[in-house]
Amino acid sequence: MTDSLSEEDLDEYQRLKIIYSTTTQFGCPRSLYFSYKISLKEFGHREGCLYFDLGCRGSFTKSPCNIILWNNQSSKTRVGTPCFGCTEFDFPTFNFFVTEKNRSGLPKRLPLGVSRGAYTTYSAIARASAPNFLVKPLYKKDEKVEWLE
Repeated sequence: MTDSLSEEDLDEYQRLKIIYSTTTQFGCPRSLYFSYKISLKEFGHREGCLYFDLGCRGSFTKSPCNIILWNNQSSKTRVGTPCFGCTEFDFPTFNFFVTEKNRSGLPKRLPLGVSRGAYTTYSAIARASAPNFLVKPLYKKDEKVEWLE
């Protein structure tokens, strides 16, 4: 093992691959909702994915945010805020809380490595097969939840 970095250790933007090889979505507590295409329409709920309507860029932003947590305990997506894509080179975008969509209602920017045709097919199958515990809200917005210590 050497003390210097080689070209194989860096990505196309000269960032360490060991840190920037995964997307922000890896480790996101809402990734199950993303898998079944269950959207969140407004902030303040604990269930639903922020990608489809609220502008989350986590499925195509390479970052370690949900692996190397801020102060070893949190990240934007863990507190219910969409990923803004701040580790990418096109940051900042003009609107953080809106997902741009095409005429058919699909997000303009898809997750890394997914074609539009495959995404369309997979989305329909995923939504239709979503388990009831994901489709129905766990908590009502105004319901007070007692946490166990």
